[in-house]
Amino acid sequence: MSAKRNGGPAGGEALAILAVDDERPALDDLARMLRRVTGVGEVECAINGSEALRSLNARSFDAVFIDVRMPDLDGIELARVLRRFDRPPPFVFVSAYESGAVDAFEVQALDYLMKPVSRAGLERAVARVVAALENVNGRQPADSDASPPDEEDDVVA
Repeated sequence: MSAKRNGGPAGGEALAILAVDDERPALDDLARMLRRVTGVGEVECAINGSEALRSLNARSFDAVFIDVRMPDLDGIELARVLRRFDRPPPFVFVSAYESGAVDAFEVQALDYLMKPVSRAGLERAVARVVAALENVNGRQPADSDASPPDEEDDVVA
């Protein structure tokens, strides 16, 4: 398997992110908040791990934000599949449960955000994605002067 790249933050191009969560309200909130983060362009949504794999086979993403607990193919299992890609996209877990954190880092997640997710937490996670892409591809972030927003702004429940 091979994850194709869409270019990411090089030359001001915005990140393309796949958000995966089996709870539609949480997924919609996460996508809305990600779209507000500087450097993020397109955010596509998948309601489960299988749909996420179909999306990843159809096109490339610069990062994947994944809920840990999902029916069928859970977030950790999805991450294990992503790790087998020729060029796996960086991934961040977003969960209401602490119990998946150890497994998340064993599969080399860039971050593990606890719900409710703050806007500042998403900003930090996206910054880690940009840094990981720069490290792999020598890319520059779209807006390296972005300042983190207030902690109390938006939260994902």
